[in-house]
Amino acid sequence: MTQPFPDHFHLRGFYRPFGAEMDAPDLVIEGRLPEGLEGTFYRNGPDPLHPPREGDRYHVFDGDGMIYAIRLAGGRASLRNRWVRTRKYELERAAGRRLFGVLGNPRFNDPSVSPADYNTANTHVWPHAGRLFALMEGCPPVAIDPETLATLGSETFEGRVTGPFTAHPKTDPADGAMHAFGYSAKGPGSTAVRYDVIDAAGRHRHQAWLDQPYASMMHDFALTERRVVFPCLPVVLSLERAMAGKPMAAWESDRPAAFGVMDKEGAGGTEVRWFETEPVFTFHVANSFDDGPDVVIDVAGSRRAPLMPSADGQPADPQATRFFLRRWRIGGNGHFREETIDDLEVQFPRIDDRVQGRRYRKAFVNGTARPTAGRVDGFDTVAAVDVETGVRDAFSFGDGAYCGEPMFVPRGPEEGDGWLLTLVWDSERNESFLAILNARHVAAGPVARVLMPARVPAGFHCHWRPAA
Repeated sequence: MTQPFPDHFHLRGFYRPFGAEMDAPDLVIEGRLPEGLEGTFYRNGPDPLHPPREGDRYHVFDGDGMIYAIRLAGGRASLRNRWVRTRKYELERAAGRRLFGVLGNPRFNDPSVSPADYNTANTHVWPHAGRLFALMEGCPPVAIDPETLATLGSETFEGRVTGPFTAHPKTDPADGAMHAFGYSAKGPGSTAVRYDVIDAAGRHRHQAWLDQPYASMMHDFALTERRVVFPCLPVVLSLERAMAGKPMAAWESDRPAAFGVMDKEGAGGTEVRWFETEPVFTFHVANSFDDGPDVVIDVAGSRRAPLMPSADGQPADPQATRFFLRRWRIGGNGHFREETIDDLEVQFPRIDDRVQGRRYRKAFVNGTARPTAGRVDGFDTVAAVDVETGVRDAFSFGDGAYCGEPMFVPRGPEEGDGWLLTLVWDSERNESFLAILNARHVAAGPVARVLMPARVPAGFHCHWRPAA
């Protein structure tokens, strides 16, 4: 029998575990689904099956991966959600209790399990080569059947990817190849980074190795038409610190930020040029592109990482961890320049994926216009921001609403002509719905709402797979 969950910020309210799998064949729709909008919206996020072990403190990054699939077709909608059946999930389900330390901390592991089996597969969900991949940056991808959501097992791409694999791959629109990387690729806390390219058919095409200046938690990276950029930012990993009972990942403010720039599908090693600047931080890259000798990277950027304490265990200052849509320019001479594109507090920026790595105009974000109200646990607004003019087209779902990452679905051939889909929880009514907005007229609000049969808890990232 599973035990009650502790009273923890990331286990109540928006984050309270749902703990069930559902099939709902015909969902209620307010409004009408747009003609031609046919496919599946996927959302991945943490839904812990069991509470943490005694003495171990829960972290929002640690819950078991739960994928929601909302299918839209013929003016109707259906829902299915399933846990990702990782080795960790199966072992703990069989035991009826938590066996692994939070974030895989071996100090709290049950003696019966191997640290190698810790994989939550809870961060992103990425369609590629006819399959769906549940991603967590510390492990290889977990392949999922896109129709049934059945777990097919870990994917190593012909044995070339046996360690960490980013939760934020990029699909190159030039040829459909998936570019990815893994940090701590030669063991926890190592500086090794492995760069992989998987072709459009799912075959491993290219691999290169490089070393960061220090062991950072490299959550995302940048891909342009000609280059890849690996950001080494001051969230530093230390296995020694973790074994001493301190945080494995901590903000070290005396470290510079460093950016490794390399030709796309380059050889790695000494070919990578590293440029240093003052500490900056991002979890998520919106887009990046070449501008002559410079590389431009648009991010949800801050001065300091949230959720990570300093090396001495002190929590972050919330004001320093606010994210805004920012433009980082890395000059061909190594000079770094930052400017703020928009002053809405944001997270989870997305784009029209057809312009990945190209000069573009629209970033789609979720955010909040109420930072003084202490909204540190969710976002109430979805917006389209013109990154050249700074013009913002936004819609707020109102007090008590929490909206997730916006997913752009194209309608016409021009960039930004399409729909924005975001999963929303109305905390006042305790109801969840998929909101569908015209990406060119966001301020007009949803053209349709697909009502969920039960509350959907907080999650991380989403994707869209068009109908065949």
